[in-house]
Amino acid sequence: MATVASVTESDLRTMLAERSGMDKDVLWYPVSEVARTFGLAWPLTADRAEGVLSDLLDQLRRVLPPPREERPDQGYVYLSEITDRYQRGDTRHILKRISRCGVTMAAGAFGGDDYDPHAEEGWGARPSTAPDSYGDKPDWAWWRAVRAAGSRPLYQMPDPYVGQGAPPVDRALGLHRTGNADACRAALTAAVREDPRQIDCWAHLGSEAVDRAGVDDSAVFEALGHYQTAVAVAELSLPPAFNGVLAWGELNNRPFHRAMHGLGLTWWRLGEHAKAATVFSNSLWTNPGDNQGIRYLIRQVQAGTPWAQVKD
Repeated sequence: MATVASVTESDLRTMLAERSGMDKDVLWYPVSEVARTFGLAWPLTADRAEGVLSDLLDQLRRVLPPPREERPDQGYVYLSEITDRYQRGDTRHILKRISRCGVTMAAGAFGGDDYDPHAEEGWGARPSTAPDSYGDKPDWAWWRAVRAAGSRPLYQMPDPYVGQGAPPVDRALGLHRTGNADACRAALTAAVREDPRQIDCWAHLGSEAVDRAGVDDSAVFEALGHYQTAVAVAELSLPPAFNGVLAWGELNNRPFHRAMHGLGLTWWRLGEHAKAATVFSNSLWTNPGDNQGIRYLIRQVQAGTPWAQVKD
């Protein structure tokens, strides 16, 4: 909306909807309370409206508290323990919406087996020690911590492809394979609007935004918002103080791992090394088999290596 000399309550609600990505109807209450909360009278001046918008967006982006009071020395670190603000203005609302409808929790996987890091083969086998294709050797500090923790329960995330018929993410990626990136993005966006539990759709929206980042700097922040939302939605299914293993071999776990991978890479790209390192640590802790090669990245992130210096 173009800047106007005075801003009515309806104008402000429209502006907030545009900037937060939320529907106007959902924003009725916070905007109706502006006069009382800020001690102002309608209409607002354009400058005053910008200040109010900034405060309202900040409130909307505040992370929900983690599902525990204290962070243990080891275990999964929740997104709300890594950052105090979501990038998207609607992530908090999405999480509350899902919680109100009921959350399906992660359950035991592989017949209730435990992950044994001392096993010579199977889920507990140590990942390859070979250098990657660039000759970089993996970091093994995380593996020592995994072995020291001993056996842990194996979990599977709930079915990420809710609904009947082909998963929306498959239909969207089919459009992408035909070269229609805009149609793919529109299909993914429609899928998460209809059902925000579609973690894989959020993750692929992040990947699509990263693809555009070479020509649009703002797309990196768009990707961050998508990946954060994917991770935050997935976390709703984790028990408090989660300390289990989400093996890559369980297909339901893969969308969550893709989202964590994308989030870590995006924070790294933005120079948020500590946040990226924590996300990569989560990936390795929950999937010690490391099918994504995180062990080759975490050392560079922890050392503060700029994204721009990473080999293509």
